[in-house]
Amino acid sequence: MIKQKMLTPEEAQQIVLEHIRPIGIERVPLLDSLDRLVAEDILATYDNPPFDNSAMDGFAVRHQDVKTSTPDSPSSLEMVEDIPAGSIGQKTVGPGQTSRIMTGAPIPSGADTVIRVEDTRTEDNRIDILEPDDFAANIRRSGEDMKQGEVLIESGTELGPGELGVIAAVQRSFVSVHRRPTATILSTGDELVEIDEPLQPGKIVNSNTASLAALASAHGANPVMLPIAPDDEGKIRQTIESALSGDFILSSGGVSVGEFDFIKSVLNNMGAKEILWRVAMKPGKPLYYCIINETPYFGLPGNPVSSVMSFLQFVRPAIRKASGYRPKELFLPTATACMENGEENDGDRRQYLRARLHYKNGQLRAQTRYRAQGSHMLTSMLGANGIVVLDPEQSVASGDLVNVQIIGKVL
Repeated sequence: MIKQKMLTPEEAQQIVLEHIRPIGIERVPLLDSLDRLVAEDILATYDNPPFDNSAMDGFAVRHQDVKTSTPDSPSSLEMVEDIPAGSIGQKTVGPGQTSRIMTGAPIPSGADTVIRVEDTRTEDNRIDILEPDDFAANIRRSGEDMKQGEVLIESGTELGPGELGVIAAVQRSFVSVHRRPTATILSTGDELVEIDEPLQPGKIVNSNTASLAALASAHGANPVMLPIAPDDEGKIRQTIESALSGDFILSSGGVSVGEFDFIKSVLNNMGAKEILWRVAMKPGKPLYYCIINETPYFGLPGNPVSSVMSFLQFVRPAIRKASGYRPKELFLPTATACMENGEENDGDRRQYLRARLHYKNGQLRAQTRYRAQGSHMLTSMLGANGIVVLDPEQSVASGDLVNVQIIGKVL
Protein backbone atom coordinates (compact mmCIF):
# COMPACT_ATOMS: atom_id res chain seq x y z
CA MET A 1 0.00 0.00 0.00
CA ILE A 2 1.42 3.37 -1.02
CA LYS A 3 0.36 6.23 1.25
CA GLN A 4 3.13 8.67 1.96
CA LYS A 5 4.90 9.34 -1.29
CA MET A 6 3.17 11.46 -3.93
CA LEU A 7 3.85 9.60 -7.13
CA THR A 8 4.98 11.13 -10.37
CA PRO A 9 2.54 10.63 -13.25
CA GLU A 10 4.90 8.09 -14.82
CA GLU A 11 5.18 6.11 -11.59
CA ALA A 12 1.42 6.11 -11.17
CA GLN A 13 0.86 5.01 -14.77
CA GLN A 14 3.25 2.11 -14.33
CA ILE A 15 1.59 0.99 -11.10
CA VAL A 16 -1.88 1.18 -12.64
CA LEU A 17 -0.86 -0.84 -15.68
CA GLU A 18 0.79 -3.56 -13.59
CA HIS A 19 -2.70 -4.54 -12.43
CA ILE A 20 -4.37 -4.58 -15.85
CA ARG A 21 -4.76 -7.69 -17.99
CA PRO A 22 -6.39 -8.18 -21.41
CA ILE A 23 -10.01 -9.14 -20.83
CA GLY A 24 -10.55 -11.62 -23.62
CA ILE A 25 -11.59 -12.20 -27.21
CA GLU A 26 -14.98 -12.45 -28.88
CA ARG A 27 -16.28 -13.21 -32.35
CA VAL A 28 -18.45 -10.43 -33.78
CA PRO A 29 -20.18 -9.54 -37.05
CA LEU A 30 -17.90 -7.73 -39.45
CA LEU A 31 -19.43 -4.25 -39.06
CA ASP A 32 -19.25 -4.55 -35.25
CA SER A 33 -15.48 -4.95 -35.50
CA LEU A 34 -14.89 -1.34 -36.61
CA ASP A 35 -12.27 0.38 -34.42
CA ARG A 36 -11.58 -2.89 -32.59
CA LEU A 37 -8.29 -4.79 -32.40
CA VAL A 38 -8.38 -7.93 -34.50
CA ALA A 39 -7.32 -11.00 -32.55
CA GLU A 40 -6.32 -13.21 -35.48
CA ASP A 41 -4.34 -12.94 -38.68
CA ILE A 42 -6.59 -12.30 -41.68
CA LEU A 43 -5.46 -14.36 -44.68
CA ALA A 44 -6.25 -14.08 -48.35
CA THR A 45 -8.51 -16.99 -49.27
CA TYR A 46 -7.96 -16.62 -53.02
CA ASP A 47 -5.89 -14.67 -55.51
CA ASN A 48 -7.29 -11.20 -56.15
CA PRO A 49 -7.95 -10.38 -58.87
CA PRO A 50 -8.85 -14.03 -59.45
CA PHE A 51 -8.07 -13.65 -63.17
CA ASP A 52 -6.39 -11.19 -65.53
CA ASN A 53 -8.98 -8.50 -66.24
CA SER A 54 -9.39 -5.17 -67.95
CA ALA A 55 -8.64 -2.01 -65.99
CA MET A 56 -10.98 0.06 -68.17
CA ASP A 57 -13.50 0.02 -70.97
CA GLY A 58 -11.69 -0.60 -74.23
CA PHE A 59 -10.58 -3.22 -76.72
CA ALA A 60 -8.55 -6.36 -76.04
CA VAL A 61 -5.88 -6.74 -78.74
CA ARG A 62 -2.62 -8.43 -79.64
CA HIS A 63 0.04 -5.77 -79.10
CA GLN A 64 1.98 -6.85 -82.19
CA ASP A 65 -1.05 -5.96 -84.31
CA VAL A 66 -1.26 -2.35 -83.08
CA LYS A 67 2.24 -1.33 -81.98
CA THR A 68 2.80 0.91 -85.00
CA SER A 69 -0.62 2.60 -84.92
CA THR A 70 -0.91 6.36 -85.33
CA PRO A 71 -3.91 8.68 -85.90
CA ASP A 72 -2.77 9.08 -89.50
CA SER A 73 -2.09 5.39 -89.98
CA PRO A 74 -4.33 3.45 -87.61
CA SER A 75 -4.47 -0.32 -87.30
CA SER A 76 -7.85 -1.61 -88.43
CA LEU A 77 -9.11 -4.67 -86.53
CA GLU A 78 -12.16 -6.89 -86.84
CA MET A 79 -14.31 -6.88 -83.68
CA VAL A 80 -15.27 -10.48 -82.90
CA GLU A 81 -17.36 -10.12 -79.71
CA ASP A 82 -18.42 -7.97 -76.73
CA ILE A 83 -17.28 -9.02 -73.24
CA PRO A 84 -19.27 -7.23 -70.50
CA ALA A 85 -18.16 -7.34 -66.85
CA GLY A 86 -19.17 -10.63 -65.27
CA SER A 87 -18.90 -12.55 -68.54
CA ILE A 88 -16.13 -14.66 -70.03
CA GLY A 89 -15.09 -14.23 -73.65
CA GLN A 90 -15.97 -17.17 -75.87
CA LYS A 91 -13.64 -16.39 -78.75
CA THR A 92 -9.88 -16.24 -79.12
CA VAL A 93 -8.49 -12.94 -80.36
CA GLY A 94 -6.53 -13.85 -83.43
CA PRO A 95 -4.31 -11.80 -85.77
CA GLY A 96 -6.12 -8.68 -86.96
CA GLN A 97 -8.94 -9.13 -84.43
CA THR A 98 -10.17 -7.47 -81.23
CA SER A 99 -12.87 -7.92 -78.61
CA ARG A 100 -14.71 -5.02 -77.00
CA ILE A 101 -14.20 -5.39 -73.23
CA MET A 102 -15.66 -3.68 -70.19
CA THR A 103 -13.85 -2.80 -66.95
CA GLY A 104 -13.38 -5.90 -64.79
CA ALA A 105 -14.09 -8.42 -67.51
CA PRO A 106 -11.57 -11.28 -68.00
CA ILE A 107 -8.96 -10.82 -70.72
CA PRO A 108 -9.88 -13.15 -73.61
CA SER A 109 -7.54 -15.78 -74.92
CA GLY A 110 -5.02 -14.45 -77.45
CA ALA A 111 -5.12 -10.82 -76.24
CA ASP A 112 -2.26 -9.27 -74.31
CA THR A 113 -3.12 -5.56 -74.21
CA VAL A 114 -6.19 -3.35 -73.72
CA ILE A 115 -6.56 -0.15 -75.75
CA ARG A 116 -8.70 2.59 -74.21
CA VAL A 117 -11.94 3.51 -75.98
CA GLU A 118 -10.75 7.10 -76.37
CA ASP A 119 -7.76 5.88 -78.40
CA THR A 120 -9.97 4.16 -80.98
CA ARG A 121 -12.45 4.90 -83.75
CA THR A 122 -15.34 2.64 -84.70
CA GLU A 123 -16.19 2.01 -88.34
CA ASP A 124 -19.05 -0.48 -88.72
CA ASN A 125 -17.69 -3.78 -87.43
CA ARG A 126 -14.10 -2.63 -87.52
CA ILE A 127 -12.10 -0.77 -84.88
CA ASP A 128 -9.33 1.63 -85.79
CA ILE A 129 -6.56 1.81 -83.18
CA LEU A 130 -5.19 5.35 -83.08
CA GLU A 131 -2.65 5.00 -80.24
CA PRO A 132 -0.85 1.71 -79.50
CA ASP A 133 -0.08 2.06 -75.75
CA ASP A 134 2.48 -0.23 -74.09
CA PHE A 135 2.52 -4.00 -74.13
CA ALA A 136 0.15 -5.40 -71.44
CA ALA A 137 -1.26 -1.92 -70.80
CA ASN A 138 -4.53 -1.61 -68.84
CA ILE A 139 -4.53 -5.20 -67.62
CA ARG A 140 -4.91 -6.08 -63.94
CA ARG A 141 -2.93 -9.24 -63.32
CA SER A 142 -4.29 -12.16 -61.35
CA GLY A 143 -3.10 -11.98 -57.72
CA GLU A 144 -1.50 -8.54 -57.99
CA ASP A 145 -3.71 -7.29 -55.12
CA MET A 146 -3.45 -10.35 -52.87
CA LYS A 147 -2.16 -13.91 -53.11
CA GLN A 148 -3.98 -16.87 -51.59
CA GLY A 149 -2.55 -17.59 -48.11
CA GLU A 150 -0.96 -14.14 -47.76
CA VAL A 151 -1.32 -12.47 -44.33
CA LEU A 152 -3.27 -9.32 -45.16
CA ILE A 153 -3.98 -8.00 -41.65
CA GLU A 154 -1.88 -9.00 -38.66
CA SER A 155 -3.38 -9.83 -35.30
CA GLY A 156 -3.37 -6.73 -33.09
CA THR A 157 -4.24 -4.32 -35.89
CA GLU A 158 -6.96 -1.73 -35.23
CA LEU A 159 -9.66 -2.22 -37.83
CA GLY A 160 -10.72 0.82 -39.83
CA PRO A 161 -13.00 1.06 -42.87
CA GLY A 162 -10.18 -0.01 -45.18
CA GLU A 163 -9.48 -3.13 -43.16
CA LEU A 164 -13.18 -4.02 -43.06
CA GLY A 165 -13.30 -3.77 -46.84
CA VAL A 166 -10.41 -6.22 -47.15
CA ILE A 167 -12.02 -8.63 -44.67
CA ALA A 168 -15.25 -8.49 -46.64
CA ALA A 169 -13.30 -9.17 -49.84
CA VAL A 170 -11.98 -12.44 -48.39
CA GLN A 171 -15.56 -13.39 -47.48
CA ARG A 172 -15.32 -13.13 -43.71
CA SER A 173 -18.65 -12.04 -42.23
CA PHE A 174 -17.43 -12.62 -38.66
CA VAL A 175 -14.07 -11.81 -37.12
CA SER A 176 -12.34 -12.41 -33.78
CA VAL A 177 -11.54 -9.21 -31.91
CA HIS A 178 -10.40 -8.17 -28.46
CA ARG A 179 -13.40 -7.47 -26.29
CA ARG A 180 -14.22 -3.87 -25.42
CA PRO A 181 -14.16 -3.45 -21.64
CA THR A 182 -17.21 -2.15 -19.80
CA ALA A 183 -16.65 0.97 -17.71
CA THR A 184 -19.25 1.51 -14.99
CA ILE A 185 -19.43 5.19 -14.08
CA LEU A 186 -20.80 6.88 -10.98
CA SER A 187 -20.63 10.30 -9.37
CA THR A 188 -21.09 11.11 -5.69
CA GLY A 189 -22.17 14.19 -3.83
CA ASP A 190 -25.25 15.75 -2.23
CA GLU A 191 -24.58 18.88 -4.26
CA LEU A 192 -25.22 17.13 -7.58
CA VAL A 193 -28.37 16.98 -9.69
CA GLU A 194 -28.86 15.02 -12.89
CA ILE A 195 -28.81 16.93 -16.16
CA ASP A 196 -32.60 16.75 -16.62
CA GLU A 197 -33.50 17.75 -13.03
CA PRO A 198 -34.28 21.29 -11.81
CA LEU A 199 -31.19 23.19 -10.70
CA GLN A 200 -31.90 24.30 -7.15
CA PRO A 201 -29.88 26.87 -5.14
CA GLY A 202 -26.65 25.36 -3.87
CA LYS A 203 -26.71 22.52 -6.40
CA ILE A 204 -24.58 21.85 -9.48
CA VAL A 205 -25.25 19.73 -12.55
CA ASN A 206 -23.62 16.30 -12.72
CA SER A 207 -21.62 16.77 -15.90
CA ASN A 208 -18.87 14.35 -14.89
CA THR A 209 -20.80 11.15 -15.53
CA ALA A 210 -21.65 12.20 -19.09
CA SER A 211 -18.13 13.48 -19.71
CA LEU A 212 -16.50 10.28 -18.44
CA ALA A 213 -18.95 8.15 -20.41
CA ALA A 214 -18.06 10.04 -23.58
CA LEU A 215 -14.35 9.65 -22.85
CA ALA A 216 -14.75 5.94 -22.17
CA SER A 217 -16.64 5.42 -25.41
CA ALA A 218 -14.13 7.49 -27.41
CA HIS A 219 -11.18 5.54 -26.04
CA GLY A 220 -12.44 2.00 -26.42
CA ALA A 221 -14.81 1.09 -23.59
CA ASN A 222 -18.56 0.57 -23.31
CA PRO A 223 -19.84 3.01 -20.66
CA VAL A 224 -22.62 2.24 -18.20
CA MET A 225 -23.83 5.31 -16.31
CA LEU A 226 -25.21 4.89 -12.80
CA PRO A 227 -27.36 7.38 -10.85
CA ILE A 228 -25.77 9.91 -8.51
CA ALA A 229 -24.74 8.45 -5.15
CA PRO A 230 -25.44 10.88 -2.28
CA ASP A 231 -22.94 11.48 0.52
CA ASP A 232 -24.13 8.50 2.51
CA GLU A 233 -21.84 5.52 3.14
CA GLY A 234 -24.62 2.95 2.85
CA LYS A 235 -25.91 4.29 -0.44
CA ILE A 236 -22.40 4.69 -1.82
CA ARG A 237 -21.73 1.05 -0.96
CA GLN A 238 -24.92 -0.05 -2.73
CA THR A 239 -23.93 1.88 -5.83
CA ILE A 240 -20.40 0.44 -5.86
CA GLU A 241 -21.80 -3.07 -5.44
CA SER A 242 -24.03 -2.53 -8.47
CA ALA A 243 -21.00 -1.28 -10.40
CA LEU A 244 -18.99 -4.47 -9.87
CA SER A 245 -20.41 -6.03 -13.02
CA GLY A 246 -18.11 -3.81 -15.10
CA ASP A 247 -14.52 -4.45 -16.11
CA PHE A 248 -13.62 -1.03 -14.71
CA ILE A 249 -15.31 1.22 -12.19
CA LEU A 250 -14.91 4.99 -12.49
CA SER A 251 -16.20 7.37 -9.86
CA SER A 252 -15.78 11.11 -9.59
CA GLY A 253 -15.65 12.97 -6.31
CA GLY A 254 -15.42 11.77 -2.73
CA VAL A 255 -11.74 10.77 -2.79
CA SER A 256 -10.17 13.86 -1.25
CA VAL A 257 -9.85 14.64 2.48
CA GLY A 258 -13.18 16.38 3.09
CA GLU A 259 -15.53 15.40 5.91
CA PHE A 260 -18.00 13.93 3.41
CA ASP A 261 -15.50 12.22 1.13
CA PHE A 262 -16.62 8.64 1.81
CA ILE A 263 -15.41 6.71 -1.22
CA LYS A 264 -12.11 5.54 0.26
CA SER A 265 -13.57 4.43 3.59
CA VAL A 266 -16.43 2.56 1.88
CA LEU A 267 -14.02 0.76 -0.43
CA ASN A 268 -11.73 -0.13 2.46
CA ASN A 269 -14.70 -1.58 4.37
CA MET A 270 -15.60 -3.60 1.28
CA GLY A 271 -12.15 -5.20 1.27
CA ALA A 272 -10.64 -3.24 -1.59
CA LYS A 273 -6.87 -3.38 -2.00
CA GLU A 274 -5.58 0.19 -2.10
CA ILE A 275 -2.88 0.63 -4.74
CA LEU A 276 -2.23 4.36 -4.84
CA TRP A 277 -3.58 7.69 -3.76
CA ARG A 278 -2.51 11.13 -4.96
CA VAL A 279 -0.33 11.95 -7.93
CA ALA A 280 2.01 14.92 -8.36
CA MET A 281 0.02 16.52 -11.15
CA LYS A 282 -2.17 19.58 -11.61
CA PRO A 283 -5.06 19.22 -12.13
CA GLY A 284 -5.75 15.70 -10.91
CA LYS A 285 -3.84 15.28 -7.65
CA PRO A 286 -6.46 13.32 -5.60
CA LEU A 287 -6.50 10.16 -7.72
CA TYR A 288 -7.43 7.00 -5.83
CA TYR A 289 -6.80 3.59 -7.38
CA CYS A 290 -7.66 0.24 -5.88
CA ILE A 291 -8.68 -3.30 -6.79
CA ILE A 292 -12.03 -4.58 -5.52
CA ASN A 293 -13.21 -8.11 -6.31
CA GLU A 294 -10.45 -8.20 -8.97
CA THR A 295 -11.99 -5.12 -10.64
CA PRO A 296 -9.83 -2.01 -11.13
CA TYR A 297 -11.45 1.01 -9.47
CA PHE A 298 -10.48 4.57 -10.37
CA GLY A 299 -11.58 7.18 -7.85
CA LEU A 300 -11.21 10.33 -9.94
CA PRO A 301 -11.30 13.90 -8.62
CA GLY A 302 -14.62 15.71 -8.55
CA ASN A 303 -13.53 18.87 -10.34
CA PRO A 304 -14.55 18.41 -13.97
CA VAL A 305 -11.21 19.12 -15.64
CA SER A 306 -9.30 17.17 -12.98
CA SER A 307 -11.52 14.20 -13.73
CA VAL A 308 -10.88 14.49 -17.48
CA MET A 309 -7.11 14.86 -17.06
CA SER A 310 -6.91 11.87 -14.72
CA PHE A 311 -8.91 9.80 -17.18
CA LEU A 312 -6.61 10.65 -20.09
CA GLN A 313 -3.42 9.95 -18.15
CA PHE A 314 -4.45 6.77 -16.29
CA VAL A 315 -7.80 5.30 -17.30
CA ARG A 316 -7.22 5.54 -21.04
CA PRO A 317 -3.96 3.51 -20.94
CA ALA A 318 -5.67 0.92 -18.73
CA ILE A 319 -8.60 0.57 -21.14
CA ARG A 320 -6.27 0.19 -24.07
CA LYS A 321 -4.14 -2.45 -22.33
CA ALA A 322 -7.27 -4.39 -21.38
CA SER A 323 -8.36 -4.11 -25.02
CA GLY A 324 -5.18 -5.76 -26.29
CA TYR A 325 -3.10 -2.77 -27.39
CA ARG A 326 0.67 -3.08 -27.36
CA PRO A 327 2.72 -1.18 -24.71
CA LYS A 328 3.83 1.53 -27.15
CA GLU A 329 0.18 2.16 -28.13
CA LEU A 330 -1.20 2.81 -24.64
CA PHE A 331 -0.46 6.48 -24.11
CA LEU A 332 -1.54 9.69 -25.79
CA PRO A 333 0.52 10.65 -28.84
CA THR A 334 3.05 13.39 -28.13
CA ALA A 335 4.75 16.13 -30.10
CA THR A 336 6.71 19.35 -29.73
CA ALA A 337 4.87 22.62 -30.30
CA CYS A 338 5.72 26.31 -30.38
CA MET A 339 3.90 28.33 -27.71
CA GLU A 340 1.85 31.30 -28.83
CA ASN A 341 1.70 32.69 -25.29
CA GLY A 342 3.73 32.51 -22.12
CA GLU A 343 2.95 30.14 -19.23
CA GLU A 344 4.53 29.46 -15.85
CA ASN A 345 4.31 26.47 -13.54
CA ASP A 346 5.43 27.81 -10.19
CA GLY A 347 4.40 24.71 -8.26
CA ASP A 348 5.99 21.35 -7.44
CA ARG A 349 3.61 19.25 -9.54
CA ARG A 350 3.50 18.48 -13.27
CA GLN A 351 0.98 20.79 -14.91
CA TYR A 352 -1.38 19.85 -17.75
CA LEU A 353 -2.79 22.85 -19.61
CA ARG A 354 -5.62 22.54 -22.08
CA ALA A 355 -4.49 23.80 -25.46
CA ARG A 356 -5.62 24.47 -28.97
CA LEU A 357 -3.08 23.09 -31.42
CA HIS A 358 -2.80 24.10 -35.05
CA TYR A 359 -0.24 24.21 -37.82
CA LYS A 360 1.10 27.51 -39.08
CA ASN A 361 3.69 27.59 -41.84
CA GLY A 362 4.30 23.90 -41.25
CA GLN A 363 4.98 24.32 -37.52
CA LEU A 364 2.79 22.91 -34.74
CA ARG A 365 1.69 25.74 -32.44
CA ALA A 366 -0.11 25.79 -29.07
CA GLN A 367 -2.44 28.36 -27.51
CA THR A 368 -3.53 28.03 -23.86
CA ARG A 369 -4.97 31.47 -23.11
CA TYR A 370 -8.33 31.09 -24.85
CA ARG A 371 -9.99 30.17 -21.52
CA ALA A 372 -9.08 30.17 -17.83
CA GLN A 373 -7.24 27.01 -16.78
CA GLY A 374 -8.87 26.32 -13.39
CA SER A 375 -9.70 22.70 -12.62
CA HIS A 376 -13.37 23.66 -12.29
CA MET A 377 -13.42 25.39 -15.69
CA LEU A 378 -15.03 22.74 -17.88
CA THR A 379 -15.24 25.23 -20.74
CA SER A 380 -11.46 25.12 -21.00
CA MET A 381 -12.03 21.79 -22.77
CA LEU A 382 -14.01 23.48 -25.56
CA GLY A 383 -11.99 23.20 -28.73
CA ALA A 384 -9.06 21.69 -26.86
CA ASN A 385 -7.20 19.20 -29.03
CA GLY A 386 -3.99 19.12 -27.04
CA ILE A 387 -2.41 19.35 -23.60
CA VAL A 388 0.67 21.44 -22.87
CA VAL A 389 2.81 19.63 -20.30
CA LEU A 390 4.91 21.78 -17.95
CA ASP A 391 7.30 20.31 -15.40
CA PRO A 392 7.55 21.80 -11.89
CA GLU A 393 9.05 25.31 -11.90
CA GLN A 394 9.07 25.40 -15.70
CA SER A 395 8.35 28.70 -17.42
CA VAL A 396 7.87 29.20 -21.13
CA ALA A 397 7.57 32.34 -23.21
CA SER A 398 5.83 32.92 -26.50
CA GLY A 399 7.92 31.22 -29.17
CA ASP A 400 9.37 28.57 -26.84
CA LEU A 401 9.04 24.89 -27.67
CA VAL A 402 7.03 22.69 -25.30
CA ASN A 403 5.96 19.09 -25.03
CA VAL A 404 2.31 18.48 -25.89
CA GLN A 405 -0.06 15.55 -25.80
CA ILE A 406 -2.51 15.30 -28.69
CA ILE A 407 -6.14 14.54 -27.81
CA GLY A 408 -7.96 15.57 -30.98
CA LYS A 409 -7.62 16.36 -34.65
CA VAL A 410 -4.98 18.98 -35.50
CA LEU A 411 -5.44 21.06 -38.62
